[in-house]
Amino acid sequence: METGRSIDSILKEKAAASKDGMITYREYIETVLYSPEHGYYMKEREKIGKNGDFYTSSIMSDGFGIALAKWFSYSLKETGLHPVIAEIGGGTGNLAYSILSYLKENDRELFSCLTYIVADSSPYHQKRQREKLKGFDHIVYAESFAELENFEGIIFSNELFDALPVYVVEKKQGVIHEVFLEMNNGFLTECLRPCINTELIGYIENQNIILAEEQRMEIPFDMVACLKSFSQKLKKGFLLTIDYGYTHDEWKENIHSKGSLRGYYKHTMVSDVLERPGEMDITSHIHFDALKSFGTQYGLRNETLLGQHEFLLRCGLLEEVADHQNTDPFSAVSKRNRSIRSLLLPGGISSYFRTLIQTKNMPKLDRLFPY
Repeated sequence: METGRSIDSILKEKAAASKDGMITYREYIETVLYSPEHGYYMKEREKIGKNGDFYTSSIMSDGFGIALAKWFSYSLKETGLHPVIAEIGGGTGNLAYSILSYLKENDRELFSCLTYIVADSSPYHQKRQREKLKGFDHIVYAESFAELENFEGIIFSNELFDALPVYVVEKKQGVIHEVFLEMNNGFLTECLRPCINTELIGYIENQNIILAEEQRMEIPFDMVACLKSFSQKLKKGFLLTIDYGYTHDEWKENIHSKGSLRGYYKHTMVSDVLERPGEMDITSHIHFDALKSFGTQYGLRNETLLGQHEFLLRCGLLEEVADHQNTDPFSAVSKRNRSIRSLLLPGGISSYFRTLIQTKNMPKLDRLFPY
């Protein structure tokens, strides 16, 4: 139990209890984001939207959920899969609401037999989901996808992997160092040590990553473990990952030489993630090539990696922009059209995201998309 202990005292105790008085970045991120009482995601506070710390595509427009609903409908009917959809990391329930509302209105046949699973470890988000989705009967709530067995259908996540803890390494004087955190005058500060963690070295070698001198990179073991869990639970179907990240070639670009670990507090990016422990979101860009290579190792087949903009277009989102003669820019249809266009415009929020589609025990499909 953590009752009566602050996040700072928990971190100090972890550092004091370690062999060398240091903790890894992974330990720090896991503590400040997921500690049962004090972790950022576990607290009773708004995180997403105007009164939170960051926006997501599902908050910006219901068009995001509509596009997903259209792809789900097409994919389930084309493949004959069980009509089951599992959203991992359901957040406020806003995305599920958009998806289910569209299917209820436009695909009654699928909606009537659909099972929609929302898995989220945050008690706060679980409460918000139940409030948002109370009008729907086909919802199964879970704290973890690990509760499910022999899953057939579609598993998807939106900005899940970027929120998982990571290790941090840096190349210095030709040697790979791990970046640790130690207490100095009551505050955590970074310290570098030559890397002796064979798993970290193994990941770098396995992925053929060549770090430049003084280049820093996050190593996403939790992402890989999560992918493995999904693949083990998935008997047959799709795995759809929506997130921001880079390929290995893109990680080589000088602009990414300092890594991608950052915080978000009241919609302001914070470069030092040691600030405000437990009070702000911490995120890093994911490794798409690693998802693909480990996916193959775990029995998944990589179908396609697309920019979110192209994914939404091929799902038919543009078809949802309504023709109308109403000149009032504040009318409901005008607002909706603008919100959909905001997802499709170059340089908009979709330009930062990609979608990776993987399958398991599925025949090769002639078409992945309805459009």
